[in-house]
Amino acid sequence: MHTDFGDNHPIRPMAKDPILVYQMDERSEGVALFRLPLPMIQQYQDQPTNPHRHDHYTCFFLEEGTISTRIDFQPVIINKTSFLLSYPGQIHQVGSAYSCKGWILGFDAKLIDEGVRHVFEQSLSTITLLTLDEQEQDWFRSMLMMIDRSLHENKTYLFHHKLVQTLLNGFIYRVAAIFQLQLNDRIRDYSLRSLALTKNFRQLLTQQVLTCKKPSDYAQRLNMSASHLNDTVKSVTGFSVTYHIQQAVLAEAQRLLVYTDLSIQEIAARLGYEDPKYFIRLFGKAAGLSPTKFRKNNT
Repeated sequence: MHTDFGDNHPIRPMAKDPILVYQMDERSEGVALFRLPLPMIQQYQDQPTNPHRHDHYTCFFLEEGTISTRIDFQPVIINKTSFLLSYPGQIHQVGSAYSCKGWILGFDAKLIDEGVRHVFEQSLSTITLLTLDEQEQDWFRSMLMMIDRSLHENKTYLFHHKLVQTLLNGFIYRVAAIFQLQLNDRIRDYSLRSLALTKNFRQLLTQQVLTCKKPSDYAQRLNMSASHLNDTVKSVTGFSVTYHIQQAVLAEAQRLLVYTDLSIQEIAARLGYEDPKYFIRLFGKAAGLSPTKFRKNNT
């Protein structure tokens, strides 16, 4: 979604990661808002953008047009009835964008309320794509316009940063509320306790997957038996704790295989496996083909 930016741009590329990472410039307020169309979007009507990560949350809100993108290998279509929130670390690659008008909002996780952040981190889905009605679309549009005006005001005004942060939190509170309502429609058959435990596990998995590979590791951190954790997670999601761990590791391995030139041995070490052969066996079992073949088929 990005090309090279000027020196004063609030989002900057970071070259240290093997996959291109765009991070908030230290001189920014931790918030970046772009109004579509942008030249970089128009360039990619018929060809995919370069894959990249963000070190921050990113929201996509369209008033007109359609964007076809992939988030961690999953195809996603964004239009005026939908709203996409992507998480830090996920890989983006826009496939096509036509007649787009709308907004892209990026913001540092530390600026938003911790409770709201937990709602997203504990999500049972890795893609947060909301459906908006006309009233919600109007509300989002108005809030984004207020955030835009506030970002361009004189930054020496008293409480300027607090104003921007307050508007941002109001915007994200509404996103979280809609997200929770739509989630509740899908999970109403499960107990609140089971859902809370599964969400806590999902959040912990996101934070610890590179260092914790066993169900017992997560059960210990959640102060329960591995069997109870597994039974609960499986009842809510349909899959075991081991499966979720494998899928989280697999997703990061696939990113590194396709979007970097790291060797299989280097990828194994980055994912916490001292024995590359063991990693290759695990990848093959989860993906159905070897890391080498997966890389060849996707590059």
